[in-house]
This record gives sequence, C-alpha cells and structure tokens, in this order.
Amino acid sequence: MKKLLLILFVLGMAAAPLVSQEETSEESPFASTKKKVQLWKGEVVGVYKNRLWIKVRIYRNQRISKLSLNEIKSLFADTKEFPVYQKLTNLKQGILVVRDTVWEEKNINKNNQFIEVVLVGDYKPDLSSKMKEITTDAYISSYIEEDFFTEPDAFFKGRYTPPRKTVFHPKDRKEMVLITRGLFLYGQGTDPSSDSFNPYFLEPKPSNLKEIPSFYIDKFEVTNAEYAYFLKQTNTQSPPHWIGGKYPEGEGDFPVVHLTYREVERYASWVGKRIPTEWEWEKAARGPGVIEFTNRDETLGYQIIATKYPFGDEYDSLYCNTRESKIGKAQSVHVLSTEGESPYGAIGMCGNAPEWTSSDYQLYPGHHIKNFSFGKIYKVVRGGSYSDSAKNSTATARSYGGIPNLSEDRRAGFRLVMDYRD
Repeated sequence: MKKLLLILFVLGMAAAPLVSQEETSEESPFASTKKKVQLWKGEVVGVYKNRLWIKVRIYRNQRISKLSLNEIKSLFADTKEFPVYQKLTNLKQGILVVRDTVWEEKNINKNNQFIEVVLVGDYKPDLSSKMKEITTDAYISSYIEEDFFTEPDAFFKGRYTPPRKTVFHPKDRKEMVLITRGLFLYGQGTDPSSDSFNPYFLEPKPSNLKEIPSFYIDKFEVTNAEYAYFLKQTNTQSPPHWIGGKYPEGEGDFPVVHLTYREVERYASWVGKRIPTEWEWEKAARGPGVIEFTNRDETLGYQIIATKYPFGDEYDSLYCNTRESKIGKAQSVHVLSTEGESPYGAIGMCGNAPEWTSSDYQLYPGHHIKNFSFGKIYKVVRGGSYSDSAKNSTATARSYGGIPNLSEDRRAGFRLVMDYRD
C-alpha cells in the first residue's frame, strides 16, 4: 500500500506546471546549524593479495597536522566504518569496516607530508556500486559535523531565491543576461607586442586576477529602431549619417553605429543603465577565464579556460561577422547565429559592430610597451566589426575612440549594463 501511495505522489508531481529554474527556490545554506566537513582523506596506494588488507596514504591538512601519534590513532579507534569513494567520479562506492590497523611509525612524525597506515577489514559495496573490490582507484574519507553561524535575520526564513539568469529592462524592454560575480582573467599571454598582453596571464592568482561583481548586460547591441525611439522620446537630433533623420529602410534591427561616446552616455542616462567597463565587456564575451580549485595541501589553484572568441579558440565565419565572412556589412542582431553566443548568452560580441566601453585606453598592469594614445583622453572600443579582421575581433582585441574628442568621434555602437542588486 505504501508503494502505491508513493507512485501516485510522484505522478502528481509530474503533472505540476513547469516553472523556470530562476523562479524556483532552494534551501538556504543557513537553514541548519550543522555542516559536514572532511577531517581527512586517504588515498589507497596499495592492495595486498589478501583483499582485506590495504595501504592508505593520508596527506596532512590543517585539521590533523598538529595531532600527536595517539590522537591520530584515536581517529581510527573511535570510528570503525569509513565511506569509500571512486577517485575518478568522487562517487561513494561502499563502506570499509576496519577490524585492525597497522601503523608505519616512520611516517607519523610531523615533518612528513603524509601518514601511511595498513587497514585490515571488510569492504561492503553499495547495491549500485560498480566497485565490487577496493582498488587503487579509490580513496577513503572521514567526515565530522561542525556548528557554524546561523543568520538570525528573519528575512532568510530558511529559503532564498537565486538571481534570474535573464531579465527584461522595464524601460527599453531589452533582454539582459546575468554575468555572475567572481574572479576574472583578462587579456592574453602570448603576444607582448600587443596592448592586450597581460604579463600575469599564465600565472593567475588572487593578486593579479580581477574581482568583478555580478551585473546584467544587454543580450543584443542597441539597434537603430531602439535608438530612434530614444531620439523621439528626448527630442534629440538624429546622427548626421541618417539621411532625412531616419535610419536606412529595413535596418531597424541592425545595430546602431557611428555614435559618439557622449551620445551613448546620454542614452544610458535616459534608460537608467551604464556603459560597461572593458573588463566587464570581456568577461561577458569570453567567461571568467579561470576555474578555482583546491589543491591537496588546501591551497587554491587556478585552471586557465580563457578562449579567444566567445564561442571557442577557432575562428568560424558563420559565428562572427568579420572581413573573412565576406558579407561586407552589418547584420540584424536577430539573424546572428546563437552558436556564436558567449558563455553567458550574449550575442554579437564578435564582429558585426564595434562597441564603446567606459574604460580609459590604458596600459595593462605590469605591461611596459609605449603608445602615445595611452592615457585618459580616449575610451576603449571592443568587439571588432564586419570590416575588421578576425584577429581584431577577438574577445581580447582592443581599439580606441575619441579623436579629436569624445563628442565628435563617431567610432562605434554599444550595449549597456545594469548592476545586480540582492
């Protein structure tokens, strides 16, 4: 009877209306006063002919580094059952029931990096386990529960709602995608003669990575039709290249181009957004550039995942409208391939139309090339265009505008950003 009721409940859940991932709530990490933390982790480095005998190498960490010999031995005296995990997947495979321990005294002194102990016992695989016997492809861990701070504010109430990955701005109704907070690896580390060279690119660490708060960025560049609506609402003069005060017929969904930086500033002020910095623009185009992980000694490490283009390292003319595409003009933002979108879902960040950023055209920290244009006179322009080469349309390529000044140089188009607020 119980099984039947359970099946009916599951079927009832399946019939419930679908909701987006952003609209669902999940349990707050502050809902409990306990958390499970790893006390030690031991790699299986040897399996004796008798399968009940295994040698485990336990690397020292901050929790056990100062323990005495008797204290370390007590860890195995107090607990007799330890979960066994597969190294490749980190999935639990079963339980090791320890009957006896054989210590190698020479490896227990505090000057050694690890401790080795022979465990004698029984292995009980889980019913769904593919590891029927312990091998060197396994490791054993011990966990403890610790108290941690409980947020007293009733605002949390044990639940929280994650930020929406996409929103529609209330004034211009443009779709915006979320760029999540985190460290960011900017530039490139292979061509020191380029202004996009980052001397610290190949050695990322907290001191040379940039922490960028969460923000939303327009999924598409601002179009001719959207800019025309702004001109009408503000009684502003149209760009001089719009013959008769109108953009070319049939190009309402094309990105607006040939705007000055000051014109873009006025649009941003009207709509209630801001112009992105060049690092915000680059992160939105290529992703964070690094993955943070924890080393065996509990120090932090960083794996470089920075790509050359929003869609990868290899150029593809189907995903990026540049000179190599041989189209010869900008395209509607809505016909650009979604296969060329950035890791966050922004489209058109490679070629098609250049985009203003709010950053001054400066030398990157630690770089030493000379350029008369560096300073606070010009603003960085990103993204390349249909008339630029693929090389000048990468996610890291930098150009600049503002000659003779930011009120006269009709250098680029734009997309805007909005700060994420909790």
